[in-house]
Amino acid sequence: MMEEMILKPIGRIETPFQTPGDLRVPPYHPQSPYRNPNVKGTVHIFEEFREGIAGIQPGSRALLIFHFNQSKGYRLTTSSPRFEGEVGVFSTRSPHRPNYIGVTVVRFLEVDGCRLTFRGVDMLNGTPLLDIKPYSDETVPI
Repeated sequence: MMEEMILKPIGRIETPFQTPGDLRVPPYHPQSPYRNPNVKGTVHIFEEFREGIAGIQPGSRALLIFHFNQSKGYRLTTSSPRFEGEVGVFSTRSPHRPNYIGVTVVRFLEVDGCRLTFRGVDMLNGTPLLDIKPYSDETVPI
């Protein structure tokens, strides 16, 4: 058995969504907040990690890696609007996962000190941010 890991958030994510019910529409659906250009979120990087965001520019895309801190419990099989019947949790975007880790592709709109405003919201207000990774089509293997 592998040892447990301790992760330290590098910031918090602020969004207009307070409960999981606020995000019920699947991310790939046209009415999803994730696809709505009018829905914005803000990453607040903790001061001790400020230097780590140097070089992030408005218009750039990134992967936000975060903790599903409001998820409780998990099942290895679940239902998904994309599939008929039960499927494995790892083939879905369900927040009910063994390690409660979420990943979302976002586009940064504004960078102001430790504040990064983005489009592509599919997380709840107060979500702990674990990491940011640059994203481009070139990072996806063929």
